Amino acid sequence: MFTDIEGSTRLLQELGQDAYRDALARHREVVRAAFDAGYEVDFEGDAFFYAFASAQAAVAAVEGALRGLEGGPIRIRVGLHTGEPGLDPPKYVGMDVHRAARIMAAGHGGQALLSDQTARLVQDTVALRDLGEHRLKDLSAPQRLWQLGESEFPPPKTLYRSNLPVPATEFLGREREVAEVAGSVIAERLVTLTGPGGTGKTRLAIQAAGEAAEAFPDGVRWLALAPIADPSLALSAVAGAVEVSEQPGHPLGETLNAALAGKHMLLVLDNAEHLLPEVAQDIAMLRDTNGPRILVTSRERLQLAGERVVPVAALDDNEAIALFVERAAGLGVTLDRSSEVVALCARLDNLPLAIELAAARTTLFSPPKLLERLADRLDLLKGGRDADPRQQTLNATIDWSFELLDAEERRVFQELSVFRGGCTIEAAADVCVADPETIQSLLDKSLMRKRLDEAGSDRYWMLETIREFAGKRLQGSGDAQSAEDRLLQWAVDFAAEAETGWRLESDSAWLPRFAAELSNVRQALRLAFERNRAQDALAIATDLGWLWQSALLYREGIEWTERALEAVPEPDTRRQGMALLSLATFASDQGDRDRSEELMRRSLPLLAAGGPHHDHVYALHLLALTVDPASDEAQALLQEAEREARALDDRVVLNRVLHARAAHAARVGELQKARALLDESLEHGAGDDDRAYALTWLAIVEIEENDLGRARDVLARAYGLADGQVSERTLTSVKLVAAQVELLLGNASEAARHLTDISDPIETSASYLVAVVRLCEAGLHRLRSDDSAADNAWRQAEQLRTQLGFEWELTDAIVARQVVAARDGTAS
Repeated sequence: MFTDIEGSTRLLQELGQDAYRDALARHREVVRAAFDAGYEVDFEGDAFFYAFASAQAAVAAVEGALRGLEGGPIRIRVGLHTGEPGLDPPKYVGMDVHRAARIMAAGHGGQALLSDQTARLVQDTVALRDLGEHRLKDLSAPQRLWQLGESEFPPPKTLYRSNLPVPATEFLGREREVAEVAGSVIAERLVTLTGPGGTGKTRLAIQAAGEAAEAFPDGVRWLALAPIADPSLALSAVAGAVEVSEQPGHPLGETLNAALAGKHMLLVLDNAEHLLPEVAQDIAMLRDTNGPRILVTSRERLQLAGERVVPVAALDDNEAIALFVERAAGLGVTLDRSSEVVALCARLDNLPLAIELAAARTTLFSPPKLLERLADRLDLLKGGRDADPRQQTLNATIDWSFELLDAEERRVFQELSVFRGGCTIEAAADVCVADPETIQSLLDKSLMRKRLDEAGSDRYWMLETIREFAGKRLQGSGDAQSAEDRLLQWAVDFAAEAETGWRLESDSAWLPRFAAELSNVRQALRLAFERNRAQDALAIATDLGWLWQSALLYREGIEWTERALEAVPEPDTRRQGMALLSLATFASDQGDRDRSEELMRRSLPLLAAGGPHHDHVYALHLLALTVDPASDEAQALLQEAEREARALDDRVVLNRVLHARAAHAARVGELQKARALLDESLEHGAGDDDRAYALTWLAIVEIEENDLGRARDVLARAYGLADGQVSERTLTSVKLVAAQVELLLGNASEAARHLTDISDPIETSASYLVAVVRLCEAGLHRLRSDDSAADNAWRQAEQLRTQLGFEWELTDAIVARQVVAARDGTAS
């Protein structure tokens, strides 16, 4: 357990020196009395570190301390975690100690936060509040946090809305550099970390971004640029990372500028050097946007005005030695600060990557042997005088590590370089015929890394410097083409699996997998065109059609699909239909309804070739939503779609058709028909996402029947599915309708709670959800008597409605009625 005092500097200024000294003494007396059952490990200034024999005893002590300090000027924040630390008498050390401290740092004065491990041990005896999953500043995987008691506090101070990678090893040293970079990204619009490969630019950027995260309430977004070979795709990749989609008739840069304006966000762009100088102009555009801050890592500066360049030096002597000893200890080798270790680190120029590669060999060579063998190799392999000395050292170290591999390890190491975005163990087996033992051996030798990807699966990857080395070796081996051919076939198979899996498992299951493999998919598409295998390119592009759309990568999806269509002389009829349908959905989401309708109508006869198929049903369904939903044609299209879906026994597409028919029935007042269609969908729901969406519309039916209590109960069932495979868009719909119910009941604070749970929607004509949010905001501001804010939100909603060019959904009408009532003074 860790505690400290919230706002100690402010308290000193407010109370004065003498009164603050007395308050501190009283605080120490209360805490030590309450924590009598524990062991005081450490005390420093205003912070305590205690250990307890049981979670129950720790929680009881915390409750006593918080009660004892009530009413006084000092408020402590507390973090509790249960684990097994190491002993360093009279203290404790280890990751569990760091975890407890990080949990404490996420809290507020008067608040006690518990890890999931501790909460499970006390949940039956004390009142706990589930705060959900949060990433702590140690950059670990998301951790579930619990609060002791039911008091209201602001959200925990954790890495909010961050996709920073989860490092596999603890960050060591460089406290001054982390603080400097963290302060710079808060103060400067553009910061570039420069230096040759292996100096630790990426790891420093990750750590500094984590430390600075509290200053960026709109999130920290990480984008690895190394897998992107074409500079023209960089801006599209940035847009995907910040969830901004292209708008028709507007350059993507302009759309990004508008969407990010005013956003307090940090963008971390890693490994930009290979895209220079072209990418510098895109980064300049982001720099000039009033809002986000940009942190770039590159082997050379961008040469842009206003760029704060921070050269990343090698470690100092003590840090380098500590890193070597720590990494060796991770392999079970205990070393001390011997003269050989000191000399070895100096010989490696204190480069973090070179040190890790050498430490990985301590299971085979003692430090004196390492120094002897590596020193000879460095002298032999260092390059000419015009090369950066540190880069010479690193290249020689990698080459030495490579030469120590056996033949099978060398082959797998080289072939793994075809993956531009890392790989799963299954993909490594398919493409490189790699067995788990060989992968583990490369991990042990620090030539590969492992981390969790966005889907929560183990992912194996190489630092870009090492991947470049392996790629050059592969090209010189004569085996490059066969390895690349296997990567291309893997991508075809992956896309085919995704086409089926996306329908059955929803966006929430497949989007993280798609994001993890996107760099490899891009590489495979490039290879397909280079090898004149456009049929494969068309298969990949079209099978991933829905995922390009869901990931907001419209421009990229369109370009790959159109390029493949043009390159295939006589495409398969159904494949051509799939391509047109995919392009139609892109056009629809970008607001080009005429183009979308034209492409859908062209796709229908192509998709019908060879008999009923789920893509034909989708085309019928989407065309019905594109034309006037109340028209006879739309109803005929939906009825045909329903007949085909039933004949195919395809519950996934049938549910989507039933939802569309129910929505139409609700719009025209046929509430019982809508209820029957939704009940059928729920009875045979294909997944959590379908059920949650159906429940949302069922709640709307209950609202129209003026049974707000039942509507609230139905939405509670939908919320109960949120931990399953529910897409962000469906979950947003649930939250919006829940907010509307609370507005109609006059519960403005409850409505606000639902709205604050919604991730900031991106303002784009791709969805009517933004307009609904604006209307909800207008209603809430009006209920709070904030006329100017309400009028502003209302104007934005009206503008969006005009851009969208179609009728309000029923949900919008409900909010509009509530806002009008509030405006007229008739709202409760």
